[in-house]
Amino acid sequence: MSTITRSNLDLARSLYAAFARRDLAAIVAVLSPEVEWTEPANPFNPTAGMHRGHDGFLEWAKIGNASEDILALDVKRLIADGDTVAALGWIRCRARQTGRIYESDFVHIIVVEHGMVVRFQEFFDTYAAGEAFRMTGPADGAA
Repeated sequence: MSTITRSNLDLARSLYAAFARRDLAAIVAVLSPEVEWTEPANPFNPTAGMHRGHDGFLEWAKIGNASEDILALDVKRLIADGDTVAALGWIRCRARQTGRIYESDFVHIIVVEHGMVVRFQEFFDTYAAGEAFRMTGPADGAA
């Protein structure tokens, strides 16, 4: 394993450790000022979309904290190839506005340049998340 790959894996581990501590300052410290933080589009998920820069990340974190409780975030495996780390895991969250819980496997793609995260892209079950946040519809038993 190359030194760069090992270094990027260590950076990813430190990022998830900071998430576990809810240490926003430690997270921002490893983000490029131009970071792109992305969640899949979903009309019911308040944190969906692209968030740019430190301010964008902090806004994403603020919205996320206000809208859901992360009950579990379990990184099962990290895979690195050059400047990219893929995190494979499982998440369990509660949408605060509805009280509904959703669970999903996830893949996070973390791109690192010069020791800083320049892109963090999430992939997860957007249908399950959307149904947890949706105020009416199938999750409520309505058509």
